[in-house]
Amino acid sequence: MIVADGTAVGTIGLWSRKLPEGVGIVGYSISPQRRRRGYATDALKAITEFAWTVPGIERIELYIEPWNRGSRRAAEKAGYRCEGLLPAHHEVGGVLKDMLLYVSP
Repeated sequence: MIVADGTAVGTIGLWSRKLPEGVGIVGYSISPQRRRRGYATDALKAITEFAWTVPGIERIELYIEPWNRGSRRAAEKAGYRCEGLLPAHHEVGGVLKDMLLYVSP
C-alpha cells in the first residue's frame, strides 16, 4: 500500500487458493509506525470491493490472531464480522496459532 505522498505503509493481498469452493482469503499488514491511521480499514474496503468482482468468489475470509485488537477493529470497520475462533489454525513462526475467522458480508 502506498499513500498519496508516495510512502509505502503496508501490504495487502487476495488469495484464491480455495477458489474451487468459492472462497477468497484476504491478508494485510501495516508498518508499525503507520498504524492507527485508517490505512488497514481503507485498504481492506478497497480489496474487498475488488474481490467481489472476481469470478467464482462467493465468500471472503480474513484470519486474525485474537490478541490483535487493531486488526480486529480495522476488519469490523470495513464491515467484516467475526464467525468464531479456530484453535491451532495457522502456523506462525513454526507454532500453530489460534485465529479468529472474519467474513465479509
